[in-house]
Amino acid sequence: MSEICYRNEFKHEISQKNKVILTSRLRKVLKHDENSVGNSYSIRSLYFDTIYDDAYWDKEDGRSYREKFRIRYYNNDASFIRLEKKVKDGAVGYKQSACITKDMADQLIQKKYDCLADASHPLLQEFYAKCKSQCMEPKVIITYEREAFAYGPGNTRITLDFDMHASTQVAAFFHDGRIGIREPGIDCVLEVKFDNYLPEWIQSLVQTEETTSTSHSKYVIGRHLNQI
Repeated sequence: MSEICYRNEFKHEISQKNKVILTSRLRKVLKHDENSVGNSYSIRSLYFDTIYDDAYWDKEDGRSYREKFRIRYYNNDASFIRLEKKVKDGAVGYKQSACITKDMADQLIQKKYDCLADASHPLLQEFYAKCKSQCMEPKVIITYEREAFAYGPGNTRITLDFDMHASTQVAAFFHDGRIGIREPGIDCVLEVKFDNYLPEWIQSLVQTEETTSTSHSKYVIGRHLNQI
């Protein structure tokens, strides 16, 4: 498993007007990240939780240490799928990932976790153990568009996420197109992520006339939209 690297992450809700202003500004000085096809790309994730919804309640109750598991792919391309563990520990967090096949993903969706019984990757071993011991199960699909920019110093990434939909029809994970209920009331979520420092000029670059700091959790919002 790769070495854990703690990162800072700040989120802001911004309007459609300021999304347009900010993307125009960022495109002039920063490169899009490696997943981009054109200006933006689609992301689809399937989140797992225990039968008691521990990850959901950890977030709702504001616990300092939280973790959640998901499988994810990009741009409707099921040839590259990752299992990810995302951890939040106080003000910082980290993410670990391991590649899985579509057949494995299909079995996980059906709660046939023994497909990971002989996995060699430590993250897959951990997920398998927790699925068995904590009765993990797939809960909600989150689909959205992202425009993302990368800057080497500080390992800085700026992402703008929009057009989020959520569905509890987990068997539809590999269906084409948008599925589920669209997130109302939020045009765009700006996220600024970096390791040890954020370059000052980047900090100035992402300022808009109205940003609302948020603890926006796609997983929790997706559960709310589908009434838990």
